[in-house]
Amino acid sequence: MRDTLLIIKKDLLTEFRKKESLVSMVFFGFLLLVILNIALGIGREVDGEIAAGILWVSIIFSAVLGLGRVFSQEKENRCIDGLLLSPVESEQIYTAKTVVNFIFMVIAEAVIIPIFFVFYGDRFARHLPMLIVVVLFVNLGFSTVGTLFSAITAGTRRNEVLLPLLLFPVITPLIALAVKVTGSVFEEIPYQEYSSWLYIIISFGFIFSGVGYLLFEYIIKEG
Repeated sequence: MRDTLLIIKKDLLTEFRKKESLVSMVFFGFLLLVILNIALGIGREVDGEIAAGILWVSIIFSAVLGLGRVFSQEKENRCIDGLLLSPVESEQIYTAKTVVNFIFMVIAEAVIIPIFFVFYGDRFARHLPMLIVVVLFVNLGFSTVGTLFSAITAGTRRNEVLLPLLLFPVITPLIALAVKVTGSVFEEIPYQEYSSWLYIIISFGFIFSGVGYLLFEYIIKEG
């Protein structure tokens, strides 16, 4: 546990010193919200499901930018070899990197979501508590899968291209469920009608947490 916390602290301090990933994530998410707002028509009201789709497109695409940086920094100058030769277990590295990705997403969303409310209507802000619950569980699923594929593609010559190509087919069901549940929240549909979708999102996160925990040792050594 102590080693995991040390890796998390190291990655966060590195990022907060340079702010490369967070700035690019927030700016790209903001840019997507602006472009989609112009495409739909400035000031036009949108229904809950369309608003949910816009929100998740902005979040997911901006989050992918942060994924590539988590392991690419370790691969530079073979820093990952030092981690593997240390007493730190590979499972602890995976857990630490997943937590870091999760934190990066939360920080970016703390900026993107308020901007979304400004562009697309503060009426959606009334559902913020339930939206936060959905966002956190989707973050868990995205971070567990994203960390795994980031480790696979890190060090490849086309990391920026290869990561989305491998990642999106796997997380497409998660994105679809996130849009469905968020749209239901925005439309004030009773919880009982979309609770089963939310449970699938939660299960997705925990299942891939286990998959990543079991496979990461072989992936990182092969990489």
